[in-house]
Amino acid sequence: MANRRQNDEPMYVRIAESIRRDIDSGRFQVGARLAGSRSMAVALGVSRTVVLMAYDQLESEGYLESRSGSGSYVSARPAGVFACETFVEEQVEAPGNPRLSRLARRAVLPAVPEADLPAPGAEVIETEVIEADVIDLAQPRVKSDPRSLKAWVQNLMALLRRRDAPDFPELQGAVDLRKAVAGYLSVERAIEVDPDDILIVSGAQQACDLIARVLLDEGDGVGVEEPCHWSVRHTYEAMGARIVPCQVGPHGLDIDRHAAALDGVRLVNVAPSFQFPTGVVMPEERRRALLQWAYAHDACLVEDDFDCEHRFGVRTSPSLWSLDRHGRVIHVSSFARSMFPALQLGYMLVPRPLRERFLAVKWLADRGSMSMQQHVLAACITSGQYLRDLRRIAHRLAPRHRALHDALQVRLGSAMAVTGSVAGGSLFVHLSRLPRSATGTLMAEALARGVRIRSAERFHRMPPAHVTLVLSYAGLSEASLKRAGARLAEACLAVEKGVNRIDVRNNLTAL
Repeated sequence: MANRRQNDEPMYVRIAESIRRDIDSGRFQVGARLAGSRSMAVALGVSRTVVLMAYDQLESEGYLESRSGSGSYVSARPAGVFACETFVEEQVEAPGNPRLSRLARRAVLPAVPEADLPAPGAEVIETEVIEADVIDLAQPRVKSDPRSLKAWVQNLMALLRRRDAPDFPELQGAVDLRKAVAGYLSVERAIEVDPDDILIVSGAQQACDLIARVLLDEGDGVGVEEPCHWSVRHTYEAMGARIVPCQVGPHGLDIDRHAAALDGVRLVNVAPSFQFPTGVVMPEERRRALLQWAYAHDACLVEDDFDCEHRFGVRTSPSLWSLDRHGRVIHVSSFARSMFPALQLGYMLVPRPLRERFLAVKWLADRGSMSMQQHVLAACITSGQYLRDLRRIAHRLAPRHRALHDALQVRLGSAMAVTGSVAGGSLFVHLSRLPRSATGTLMAEALARGVRIRSAERFHRMPPAHVTLVLSYAGLSEASLKRAGARLAEACLAVEKGVNRIDVRNNLTAL
């Protein structure tokens, strides 16, 4: 086998291997001059090119050195440099995987959403899974409006006609986009901001990561709403922060209730205008109290404004950024939900004393978000297309919300409670008659009836005592939502009966 492999190798490789063995064995000493390429070619009966290739190979490996006008000599190799094959044969077993940093050990990729499948072993009560006509309330899918996509393409083509090629991205973000965002915030959110206070980022997730890198050291405390989107909590945990959960009530986070637990924390992450997943809105007096606490305790506040532009029937209170007088609020928002998910662009409003530090840390990450998309988005905003899209989405959300809510309410009544019904595209549902242990069974039973649902457990650091669900309705028609609500209500009632039967059996056994 070895001879066959050797015969299959190119001639220059075989010549190089022969010379390599002679050097390793000591037959050719350091400083010895090898025969010239012409002489070697004649002696071996090959072309001079083949010999030169062999010499080049050995020179690249450190066996030979070429001296201009003199020839090739055996080089003085550093101690421990030997032929590769000899080394491989003698080396000990390779060590394990490379050592990871603390950040890498703490970071995890998102798991498959629990909504995709029922929990393993979940019981399905007296029915079979319906393969067709499954209505998906689990994933927040929003269909892009054809008019929005058409406007995006038109602005993109106009941009390409004006420019030979896209510019390199600006670290802070394209000036035209920052001006457009400032104008939008002034008109729609009553937030007065200078374009220089805006930092364009690759979505809300990068904003959260930058905040953690700029403001936190390992072991620092961070106040995080309970429940909240799991990615917020995980980002801070991956950076080594100590998470302090703050329960979200009917009116959002109550700083007076959590002041003792938050003593010494560097940062509190809140979503006052539309808290996910609960959907509650924090009133202005609580926002002002939170700011006063931050001033008194030398802390910063992260204002997560994601999805609050999709509000209907209510105007939000002044933002924390607008109320802040001492540069303690970092405002974060994203365009992914308001335009389309593939648009991974967002923005931050950064207090001026922190601006340079955020730019320096962002430079380490990507040196600027996608340039072409920024210019196209700026055109969509300045033309009014973006605001028209937002209002069109909000106009659709209100009746869809009512369709799902009413279909559930009429069948479940007091067994169901819904919080935060003013914005976004999801319902946060409490099912007080179903213990948390029944979550998997409910998911399976709902799927069997043709509805895919999502448990809210993933968003809780401290699991609730009863079943909680996040039901996404933004991408579905009113007719589909009415059917989904009826089916889910039937599933809830079926599971409740099963739970009651188990309770009765347990009580009889206890007697």
